[in-house]
Amino acid sequence: MASKAEELNWKRRSSDIRGYERTMYATNSSGDYLRIDYNIAEKLVRLYTEVAAEDGDFYFSVIQNGAVLGEKNSRGKSTHVTEKLKERAADFSTFPNKDIFPLINQNYGISGKTGGNSGNEKKSKKEQFNAEREEIKRKYFGPDGISSINLGSVLYRSVGLKKIGFVDFVDIIAGILISALFFYLNQYSFLTAGAAAAIWGLILGIVDIFIREKDPAFLKILLFLFSGTGLYIYSYLYL
Repeated sequence: MASKAEELNWKRRSSDIRGYERTMYATNSSGDYLRIDYNIAEKLVRLYTEVAAEDGDFYFSVIQNGAVLGEKNSRGKSTHVTEKLKERAADFSTFPNKDIFPLINQNYGISGKTGGNSGNEKKSKKEQFNAEREEIKRKYFGPDGISSINLGSVLYRSVGLKKIGFVDFVDIIAGILISALFFYLNQYSFLTAGAAAAIWGLILGIVDIFIREKDPAFLKILLFLFSGTGLYIYSYLYL
């Protein structure tokens, strides 16, 4: 168990649990896995831990607006959940997103106060940024550029399983209008329109990954890349 706060390398990604927007996870020196899923707009937090000394038995609690809604362990009961979460309160309190602590409302002794100073907080934010950057690199890129395995997985998830949302639809309409504008301003040049479409596709990928922090919808990206490249080649070879 963790009796005092230690430096944890929290990593962030989109939550795969319905009702939550983000999740951050870390492993402490005892090998315990800690995870917090949260939806700040809904004032919803899920505290979760897997205890290494118990062969990965897990315990979790759901809190909304400061009130505990439910507790369960790996056997589907509430036994020992409070105890296990309290034992790791110091570790949970190192969570770098301070907005979730008012939602937890000091349940299980988790307060966000670890006794650190402002220098440690700045260091923690820098480490969090580096961890998130490494997670993005690991997820979408291999050690020597784009990984065919990672890219294939992302393509399957984004193209085969992920539905095009409203934001993606707006991106597509904006890309079509931008390409049409370049086509018109450059005296009906398919070459320019194709280049604009391909560049827009690349921009969408960067915005989705680094700014919106979500899996990119590769369907819309490939739409602009392929159509833009096709227009460019057609104009270059036949016009």
